[in-house]
Amino acid sequence: MNRKAFTLIELIAVIVILSLVALVVFPAVNSVIRNSREKAYENQIKTIVKAAEECSYENTAILPNEGKKTKLNLVCLTKGCVLDGVNVEGGYINEDDIKDPRKTSKNIEGCVVITYEATTNQTIKQKYKYEYRENCAAEIGLNTTGGWLLKNSNIENTNGIYKGQDVNNYINFSGSTWRILKVNEDGTLTLVKNTEVTTMPWDNNQNVTDSNTLDYLNDTYYNSLNQKKYLTNSSTCIKTEDNQCSEAYTSKVTLLTYEDYKNANGINCNNETCTNDNYLSNYSILNGAEYITNANAQVMTINNGVLAGASSNQKLNVRPVVTLKNNTKIVSGQGTNESPYVIG
Repeated sequence: MNRKAFTLIELIAVIVILSLVALVVFPAVNSVIRNSREKAYENQIKTIVKAAEECSYENTAILPNEGKKTKLNLVCLTKGCVLDGVNVEGGYINEDDIKDPRKTSKNIEGCVVITYEATTNQTIKQKYKYEYRENCAAEIGLNTTGGWLLKNSNIENTNGIYKGQDVNNYINFSGSTWRILKVNEDGTLTLVKNTEVTTMPWDNNQNVTDSNTLDYLNDTYYNSLNQKKYLTNSSTCIKTEDNQCSEAYTSKVTLLTYEDYKNANGINCNNETCTNDNYLSNYSILNGAEYITNANAQVMTINNGVLAGASSNQKLNVRPVVTLKNNTKIVSGQGTNESPYVIG
């Protein structure tokens, strides 16, 4: 029997032809698969948003007010969660609905952001906008500019200053709890730390702008902060004229001033103690002798709300004050001691 085998040239030709076919077919097949997965992903997002709408209609207490947003994580829609003090039972979507068809080994990890957009004569379904976001922290973050922070503490018309005995001004910064002293006109936030960071003598002089204490705060302590990228320089008045600051110094970290303490009082304060309606006076910040400054660039001490002169070599508590940039966003939290604001 006479059999003829393929020659080497013929085999190479076949391989070339198959390679060309693969170059044409495989991208087309991959494109079809990719488009199919993207379409499946889009349909799942629609299912998730619809579930978020249903969840919010049945738990109306989680719907945001003007100037606020609500973030519904997928765990709230599947297993349930506690959101703004409301117990959300879950069960609005199942686990299969959050599998990412683009990456079959992973779940979809975003959230649904609910925004209040009401005008007059709208139904509940028309008052709110529902948007899925892959990056929850970036999308849900609320700017520090505007009045919503103060409204959340039920105080307004205070020139941005937190006043009173019970205010929602707790905030987490660099792994510690702080209090917001004021929302400045440019949207920056002035914070004071919840606890002292060290105890030390001021220096051998009473110069506010040049001391071992401020050197420590702006060097050793500042460098220990893991979120210092959010900080901008703080300004402290060192000279006044006609009750207005005429000269100030700036630094990365500074101290509480006596004006800060007086301003935190809920009513006009003309005495040294200012403890009638003042969250700072009933707060660990002033439970021991502290170094503070006054508007005349003098180092003072305050002990249980009582202001007094300070000897520069006294060994007293040191508590930092910092300022957050105005592009910082609040990404979660209610400003309470149990749920402080979180930045991101």
